Parts: sequence; C-alpha cells; structure tokens
Amino acid sequence: MGSFGTGARTRLRHHAVGALAVLAVLLTACSGGHEGPGPTSTPTATTAPAAPLSGLFDVGGGRRISLECRGSGSPTVLLIGGLRAAADYWNRTDTRPTTVMQGVSRTARVCSYDRPGTVREGNAFSRSDPIPQPSSERSEVADLNALLAAADVRGSLVLVGHSYGGCIARLYASTYPDRVVGMVLVDALSEAVADAMSPDQYAALQTSQQVPAEDLVAYPAIERLDTTAVNEQLRTAPPIPEMPLTVLSADRLIAPQWQAMIDSGQLPPGTPPDLGAAVDEAQKVSQDYQAHLVPGAQHITDTHSGHDIPLDNPAIVISAIRDVVARAH
Repeated sequence: MGSFGTGARTRLRHHAVGALAVLAVLLTACSGGHEGPGPTSTPTATTAPAAPLSGLFDVGGGRRISLECRGSGSPTVLLIGGLRAAADYWNRTDTRPTTVMQGVSRTARVCSYDRPGTVREGNAFSRSDPIPQPSSERSEVADLNALLAAADVRGSLVLVGHSYGGCIARLYASTYPDRVVGMVLVDALSEAVADAMSPDQYAALQTSQQVPAEDLVAYPAIERLDTTAVNEQLRTAPPIPEMPLTVLSADRLIAPQWQAMIDSGQLPPGTPPDLGAAVDEAQKVSQDYQAHLVPGAQHITDTHSGHDIPLDNPAIVISAIRDVVARAH
C-alpha cells in the first residue's frame, strides 16, 4: 500500500510495495466517490466454481473492474492489496518460488483484483477503468461487492488485507457481516496509528507521503487517498463479527530505512529524522489493537519480514490463510 523501504519518490515504479506510504495510507482515508449496490445486492451462497476466472466485469456506471480467480472450494479467499497494489502483487514470481496466489490456490478458491488507479509490475497501469481520485474505503467496499456480484463469485468469503487493503477488508466485513467468515490482516493499517502519534508527527507523516508530481504527470488516475476520512470511517463502522482472525505483523523496523531515505533525498526536506521511530511505535500499537478486534484472534509477530510480508515471506501468509479457512468451516 505504500513504500516503506523503497522511498516516496519511487512508488510509481515500485507501486505498492514497502512501508512508508503503507502507514500513510493506514492513517489516511477516503471521502466521497462512487457508491455501488448496498447490502441487499450481496450474492447468495452457493458452491464456488472450480474453473479459472479472469476478465473485466461491469460494476455499473459504465465502469469495469479486473478480477482473476483460480483453485476451488469454499469459502472463497479474496486477496486485497495495499495502496496502488494490483492483483499481481500476490503473484510476484520474482520474489519467491511459490507466491501467495499459487500457494492458496492449491487448497482453496482464491481471487484477486485490480482496484482503479493501481499499478502492475513493469509500470503497467490498472486494468480496471479509472475513477476520480482520491477514492474512499466506502466506495471501495461498494465496488468490491458489485464486482463479486458481476463475476458471480458467490458464497462465504475469507478476506486477506495487506496494508491499506486491511481497511477495506474490515469495512467490507462490517457492511456484509453475513458474508465474511474469516480474515487475515497482513501488516494492515488502522485508525490506531493516528491515535498513537502526536498531531505534528501525523501531519509530518502525511507530508512525507504525498504522491510525487512526476508520478501524477505519468499516471493522473493513480490511486490516492483522502488523509482524513479513513480513520473516521473505521471508528464509526460497526464492529466486525466474531470470526477466525489472524494478524501478521512485520518485525523489521522502519526507522533505519527512514534515515537512509532522508540521507539520500528521497523524502521531502525538513522530514523529522525521528519520525521513522514514531511510525514504528505507532504501527506496533496498531497491530496490537487489530489483534483484539475479535475474541481469540491470533497475532503472529515473528514473521522475518518488513511491511511487505506477502513478498518477503509468502509461506507464512499462505499458512495463515489455510489455517483461517480450516477454522472457518
């Protein structure tokens, strides 16, 4: 969802991988945007199809969203990437021999999708039709529900949200509690980050995460978030229902990378050098908070990974997903 380890000036090239922008998104939110079908449009339960599925699906308003699914079984596992992360984030074969998409598809039905404004590997733009930016978590929830209906992806879901994708997963589960039977939050962002930072620290973090002008010129429709609404949306949403929940937290600190980015000019002038340490502490508070969203949630902190756990250690993500799917039956 951002770019903790690669720097704010390379996020178009390295799209949604890293840590800094991830936290900025964790703090950020979205207001306004397209509202799709409400809860009454939730697809009815049935057995998930076993055939591979890939294509563009009409979500209304003349827009299409790209979705791909593979594997078989129920519940369906839905992978929700971080900020600017397209579907291929979960299937990066240059990182590890077995990707999250490949590993999960061996034992379950698994789907991933391109949100509008995301970036695919090789600087390819999202296959989904663009929308005005910034977007909002609520519009993302409506789009996702319309996409699942259009693609005839029915039945119960296990949601897997990385970084900003965790915000979408939680809001979807709050909106459609009868549909979601399990969740894996992968170093996800939450409203607790802002609460754990001073207003000045939080403002400095937002400034450091602004999309570079050259990226906006290259990709005007690039995914962006309003920096004030997400926390309010998450705070006012109904609690997610009790379900199997596993929280995976990065165990590599951001602060050393942050200092290196300041030294190399990858962050705006005047960025506080101690802000990386404040982000580390705030993210720790946030991860602990999310591990208490439902009774009995599992919290795995020994991940041998930075923010991008699905790329650094896909095996631990695959294992967590399989465990939640088994417990959700």
